[in-house]
Amino acid sequence: MEEQYILELRGISKQFPGVQALTDVSVQVRKGTVHAFVGENGAGKSTLMNILCGQVIPDCGEIWVDGKPAEIRCPDDAAGLGISMLHQELNVVPEMTVADNIFLGREVCGPLGITRGRSM
Repeated sequence: MEEQYILELRGISKQFPGVQALTDVSVQVRKGTVHAFVGENGAGKSTLMNILCGQVIPDCGEIWVDGKPAEIRCPDDAAGLGISMLHQELNVVPEMTVADNIFLGREVCGPLGITRGRSM
């Protein structure tokens, strides 16, 4: 039986005016594994993650989720597939917990609209 990956990026390329950000990038992720993308500034790490999360549309390539082709054209598409990204930002709300900052704008709420901190 062929290995099924929970996520595959196949031949992803992206060019911005004057800059080839990604060229034929492929990544395979098995369930239960952790991957890190490491490189110098301008290596394309953020561009690849922004493509995966629907914030940037690739020029070519495919994204597969759970063995099926996925159309990710906006952040809502990615969220519908269970994909989201925590951006490296220094803009946090200091009065809030780490969980509250991570879930800001997509809080887990109970029937009365009260946030469920333990669920988050």
